[in-house]
Amino acid sequence: MRSLFLRGCVWALVALWWLVGVAVPASSQSRAASPYDSVDTRIGTAGGGNTFPGATLPFGMVQWSPDTNQDAWYKYDEKTILGFSLTHISGAGCPVYGDFGVLPVTGELTTSPDKDLRAYEAAFDHAKEETHPGYYAVTLANGVRVELTVSDRAGIARFTFPEGVPARLLVNAGSSWAQIPSGSKDFKQNGIALNNGNEFSGFSRAGHFCGSDSHYIIYALGQFNKRFTKTAVWKDEELMRTADSALGKQTGAWLDFGNAREVILKVGVSFASNMGALNNLDGEIPAWDFDQVRAKARTTWSELLDRFAVEGGTDEQRKIYYTGVYHSFLSPNLFSDVDGRYIGFDKKVRTVSGKQKAQYANFSDWDIYRNTVQLQALFEPEREGDMMQSLVNDAEQGGQLPRWEAANDVTYVMGGDSPAPVIASSYAFGARDFDAKTALKWMVTKATQPKDNKERPFLENYLKLGYVTNDEDALSASRTLEYASDDFAISRMAESLGDKETANRFRNQSRNWKNLIDPETKWIRPRNADGTWLAEFDAEKSTPKRKDNVSSSDQAGFEEGNTWQYSFMVPFDYPALFDAMGGKDAATARLDRFFTKLRCWGEPCYNIENEPDFVVPYAYVWAGQPWKTQKVVTRIGATAFKATPDGIPGNDDLGATSGVYVWGALGMYPAVPGVGGVVLGTPMFAKAALKMTGGRTLEVTRHGDGVYVSSVKLNGERVANYWIPIAKLHTGLNRLEFSMQATPDTKPEMAAPPSF
Repeated sequence: MRSLFLRGCVWALVALWWLVGVAVPASSQSRAASPYDSVDTRIGTAGGGNTFPGATLPFGMVQWSPDTNQDAWYKYDEKTILGFSLTHISGAGCPVYGDFGVLPVTGELTTSPDKDLRAYEAAFDHAKEETHPGYYAVTLANGVRVELTVSDRAGIARFTFPEGVPARLLVNAGSSWAQIPSGSKDFKQNGIALNNGNEFSGFSRAGHFCGSDSHYIIYALGQFNKRFTKTAVWKDEELMRTADSALGKQTGAWLDFGNAREVILKVGVSFASNMGALNNLDGEIPAWDFDQVRAKARTTWSELLDRFAVEGGTDEQRKIYYTGVYHSFLSPNLFSDVDGRYIGFDKKVRTVSGKQKAQYANFSDWDIYRNTVQLQALFEPEREGDMMQSLVNDAEQGGQLPRWEAANDVTYVMGGDSPAPVIASSYAFGARDFDAKTALKWMVTKATQPKDNKERPFLENYLKLGYVTNDEDALSASRTLEYASDDFAISRMAESLGDKETANRFRNQSRNWKNLIDPETKWIRPRNADGTWLAEFDAEKSTPKRKDNVSSSDQAGFEEGNTWQYSFMVPFDYPALFDAMGGKDAATARLDRFFTKLRCWGEPCYNIENEPDFVVPYAYVWAGQPWKTQKVVTRIGATAFKATPDGIPGNDDLGATSGVYVWGALGMYPAVPGVGGVVLGTPMFAKAALKMTGGRTLEVTRHGDGVYVSSVKLNGERVANYWIPIAKLHTGLNRLEFSMQATPDTKPEMAAPPSF
């Protein structure tokens, strides 16, 4: 109990430090770790964060990382490793990938690992792990040292075996995770072949992300610096000692390298072909120099992280911040090979062309439109342009913009038409090198055509009545709010491209959220097709609950939340929302109560663990009470995030939750989908030197103690309101200076942000 008490005291002091804004002595900065060394890739690997600690590059195709269970996840609290697989996704709520797990073993292969993979698992201790961006190492309990590092589309591993111990490896072609829904076809298949005495090639067909019917095929080709002395393969539960290939639902190979002390494995992957895997390997890791690849990976990450340099704060805060930046640049992921080839959404071989340098995949659009794509577009506009062109390509090949895309298939996970705000926000924040007009065409098409529309289900009544009806959809209220946000983003994109008619149409359509404001309760409330409201609705008790039994905490009509947690999700229309709630005073009174807790499910309070609430702390700014935003944002950063394995509140969702911390620490937030601008909060660090492409730099500084803002200057001139258009940051050197104080400024001179 004493250790728990002490840990609680430490976190209380951290929270107090940030709340009072104690200055950090300048001398401490000389001892601060570099941005690269400040990253802890194990943050988020416990407590539902679902991140991975292994080796990858920014937006890389390969994520070589340990798996502690058969869900292709690394759970920090588990004590054994089942394999080191080549592909992962960071922070999603459902497992996927985990392809081609490799595991060093020292014993004989007595049975097929398909019968019991746990029989071959390796125990490990976190004290013997070493984790850095682009590098992972661990010494297993059997004495084998495993080191992993990567290029964009390939990886290299160094296995060091104890003297006198046989050097053996399992290569599991069937390690891919597949969450097969009841009644769906199990299309999982994989195969492996041993070639040339020191090589394997294989493929895996898997998918079913979040129980969907999505699937993908991945290929791998591995080469060893030592020759096999003995081999065996397995097919499902059959062990075959004389065969050199296998095809089935669970296949793999056991490889013996005799008494070799060091075995190096190079492996390339491809989502296009085995030849693509070979080309990726030869093109990116031609030599057997592990340390050279590791050094290059470190340089790549250092160059990116250094562009987010901060001064001041505590070691803890900097570790959380830099790790948050790291997590924000892991996805989407490269999908095309070094020669530009990839398999499109039409399952045909395609090649990138024109300005596009690479095709990307894995867009968790419902999550990343909140803050992630804005950060990526601001700092990597060229690469973000390729990502947006990737979505355009997907639509041209597949007939729609993909909703929650995994590899080259659509999963339809989460409600909303979220590719629209992903594209519009990326464009607004500087990603321009893509076919924006064709993107807008697809955004409009699927927002106006109800027939056979899986991208926007239940669209007919949304267009006819102005809301998704409770009769037909268990997520009717939250889906209506998402569609309204999507429509607003489309209107902004259309306006940017000079299409005023489309802009006006969708701006008007974005006001559909008003059709679900119950005049009696003044909350968003599910509504039936005949205009009647959902019966027995109680905002205080979050009842009635959803009948589809997805989550016992969800209120009927809402996805992963309730009316308290969704009603403020209209940042593009806050003045109108406040009026509908009875005025600013009534709205802020609700907000005051809302923020009594920061993490809750099924209650009338804020939930930092879920995306719809990410923007809500900034609602106070539009209500004329910015000091409350400053207090709440500070409190979230000080109490909801930690520099520990369980330090991310809830799923990180491909960087979206980390983005809340990163943007908050910089004193701003991209609150409005499709709008190029940030609402101002309160900066955490004494100074942030942000280096964007094209020689653009933004210096964010804070002067004075405390967390409350008294005034803000941009390039020496006082800022009139709590909003900075991104266009003002797109040239040269810009300085954003916050003057801070210890007490709230309850009569701020700065005005509320503009209404859109």
